[in-house]
Amino acid sequence: MITLIQRLPFPPQAIVWGLLMANGFLIALMLALAKAATAQGVPAITYAFWQTLIAGLILLLCSANFRALFEQRLTIYFFISGLTGIAIPNVIAFYLVTKLGAGFTGIMYALPPIFTFLIATTIGLERLSWTKLAGLSVAVSACAWIVLQRHTEMGQSNLLWFALGLLIPAALSVGNVYRSVAWPDQAKPMTLAAGTLLASAIVLGLLARLTETPLASGGFGSAFLTVILIQGLLTALTYYCAFELQKRSNPVFYSQLGAVAAVFGLIIGVVWFNERYSLGIWLGALTVIVGLRMSNRTSRGKG
Repeated sequence: MITLIQRLPFPPQAIVWGLLMANGFLIALMLALAKAATAQGVPAITYAFWQTLIAGLILLLCSANFRALFEQRLTIYFFISGLTGIAIPNVIAFYLVTKLGAGFTGIMYALPPIFTFLIATTIGLERLSWTKLAGLSVAVSACAWIVLQRHTEMGQSNLLWFALGLLIPAALSVGNVYRSVAWPDQAKPMTLAAGTLLASAIVLGLLARLTETPLASGGFGSAFLTVILIQGLLTALTYYCAFELQKRSNPVFYSQLGAVAAVFGLIIGVVWFNERYSLGIWLGALTVIVGLRMSNRTSRGKG
């Protein structure tokens, strides 16, 4: 797909924005599928394990670069990237999606931009831009508003769930910066995506073993196999596109992927799960978009 896009007469910026939109939608769709499965009793760790294992194997077969998995310089990258960018946020998200809904959980993916921006400016990856900082602040403030509104609407929801949700953007922010800073020379996005997903699967498998969580059970039902295969294919496409986006942009631009996913998450929550959100939440989602647009007014080329 990426090769086809590269052959079309699209300007680089259009390709980057197209990847951002496509990735955001795919992430929101993955959360929706996860809710459908975990609501049937499939543990979040189990679901995340099979998701990443299947996706990683698909990309590994497509890349046909099996030796890369055993290169020391890449192995370290795979595990740190997999832990911060996939294992931690996905397990938490798949757990929370049944507690707080697909729309709210998607909002957690919208929070990394400002944290990523602060980390990137601190270590010199980004120049301090007050316009960008203001735009990201507006977007994150709108996300905070949505969280408060959703908590008020849900009434009896546990505050610890919301606090746990904050680990999602924290891990993603660290991962966004790490992947750019430590990007291995001459490594292809598909290879990096495959290794990261498989490393994440290993971590999740160990975690399942430590917590005595079953990775397979007849109680999951036959529908689980269909859902997890679809999820694996979607995840493979998502992370291949994500690493292409990371290669073509900078950590701050890439981090806005979550905000796009959040908006799509609200839409999918309404259409698929019949979730209902107040006018305040929709206004908050609109403000997120406006804030991100502000933050990109000075962006050119690579983000």
